[in-house]
Amino acid sequence: MSGWTDKLWRTRTLTKFIPAHEGNYTKDRKAQGGTISEITIHHCASILTIDALGALWQREGRKGSSHYGVSETSIGQYVHENDVAWTNGNWEANCRAVTIETSNSAGAPDWPVSDTTFNTLVTMVADIACRNSLGKLVKGKNLTWHSMYAATACPGPYLSNKLQELVDKANAINGF
Repeated sequence: MSGWTDKLWRTRTLTKFIPAHEGNYTKDRKAQGGTISEITIHHCASILTIDALGALWQREGRKGSSHYGVSETSIGQYVHENDVAWTNGNWEANCRAVTIETSNSAGAPDWPVSDTTFNTLVTMVADIACRNSLGKLVKGKNLTWHSMYAATACPGPYLSNKLQELVDKANAINGF
């Protein structure tokens, strides 16, 4: 499936655009000196729909956002990729990352995600990597996770243990 176009991906995959409040992200990534060079994985630490996650980012004063959220087969977009979402707890990382919040299927201590949500995440990561010319994904290089940048347990034990599988499956989709 290498060579997807933005239009094709959006037609087949994106469920809904739910714009974050303009005070919860920074417009114009390039003006901030940023260029997309990685995808950062997060978990919601909750069982959320894309609408519920979007509602969080729409709250004035939240001081947080993400580019995307995944729940089962639904994908919400909250911040355009050419803008900087405030997700990683690290300004430089925010300026270079497309960030994805992943809904959990159960809570602590493992914070798992369903197989369906994981498979949707794989497809989404492959597409983002392809559209942004990230090349072959490498765990810890151009596929990163929240706790690399902030003192947090995010993306939780379950997703942390599946990051290499995520990389491998997304790379297979993109022909690597």
